[in-house]
Amino acid sequence: MTEGPLRLAFLTGLRAGGSERQIVELAKRLSRDQFSVGIIAFGNRSALFPAAELAAERVAVLGRAHREGPARTPAPILAGRSLRLFGRYLRAVRAGHYDIVDARLFHGYVLAGLTKPLNGVPILVAGRRSLGEFKDRFGPLERGLDRLARRVPDVFVANSAAVAADTLAREGIAPSRLRVIRNGISPAQPLDPAERTAIRAGWGFGPEDIVAGAVANYRAVKGLDRLIRVVASLHAELPNLRLVLIGDGPLRGALEAQAASLGIGRIVRVNGPEPDARRLVEAFDLVVAASEAEGLPNALLEAGAAGRPVAATAAGGTVEVVEDGRTGLLVPVADEVALAGAVRKLAGDPELRARLGSAARVHVETTFGMDRMVAEYAQLYTELAERRGLR
Repeated sequence: MTEGPLRLAFLTGLRAGGSERQIVELAKRLSRDQFSVGIIAFGNRSALFPAAELAAERVAVLGRAHREGPARTPAPILAGRSLRLFGRYLRAVRAGHYDIVDARLFHGYVLAGLTKPLNGVPILVAGRRSLGEFKDRFGPLERGLDRLARRVPDVFVANSAAVAADTLAREGIAPSRLRVIRNGISPAQPLDPAERTAIRAGWGFGPEDIVAGAVANYRAVKGLDRLIRVVASLHAELPNLRLVLIGDGPLRGALEAQAASLGIGRIVRVNGPEPDARRLVEAFDLVVAASEAEGLPNALLEAGAAGRPVAATAAGGTVEVVEDGRTGLLVPVADEVALAGAVRKLAGDPELRARLGSAARVHVETTFGMDRMVAEYAQLYTELAERRGLR
């Protein structure tokens, strides 16, 4: 039996993405009477690292095995880096004497699952934050590692009903090993009007412009190239429509080049990552999501908390956040014409934007509260600890 607080580590990356920010918020808010919290991070220090250091009592950075960008790391180099990463992870886990590791995303639960016999951690939780189509591209080695690793966790936590259903159908995990805990969001602090004006001016846009925004990683699955084409198709009809992208990823340069090639480089801003993009969301007039697949999109929770109306593709857990016609507008995945119609409708009707945005704020605050998420995770960790005799 463990004396004192349960020792809990989150294994994650620290990109400034929605899943990573959720972990930092959870680490910050868990009761220190119940939990001693550490973060073990893939990759290198990032814009989110200072927030992680404030949220957790211990933060360890493992580095990465593969290089950034499209070029593949040569197999011998990848093998050597992977072994070093495994060694750093084992040292971090042993130094923290953890009772529970909560490993997020594919690389997290594979690393934690394959090393569990060596690291002495009694409980492993695997977090599922997205649909599993990406595994269709796996080669034999990745499929084998996945099969081995997913036998190990005590429980899998899906962040939406869509992710849970996909996990059950795709991977054959027993329902008894699966739990749904939806992401949480805190009420947004309203922007001062002068600050909102200043943010928009910093993008080069004025009070008469209609600013559509998207907060997303710059990856193909987010459909941002489709969104840029939508804005280009509407430019003649809506000359004051503007687009702001906030995120990071390998496609940033390609998106900037695409906007320029379509003649709309002047009205499109492709910005880098923000440690807390939420303060910028309220400077948008509407939020657009063109994703092809989603678990439970934090960017849309943040849009709702800020009272912004949404035009979104009905991808995965998006339909659990956006109620068509009440809190936003939903269109079929990959349907550019329908997405353009939804953007046109919101951009041209300020009263509709106000009505949908107000309903979105109420929906998000009542259904996806942060306190609810923290309480559900605390209950899960305590249940697992009691089951293992640690409490």
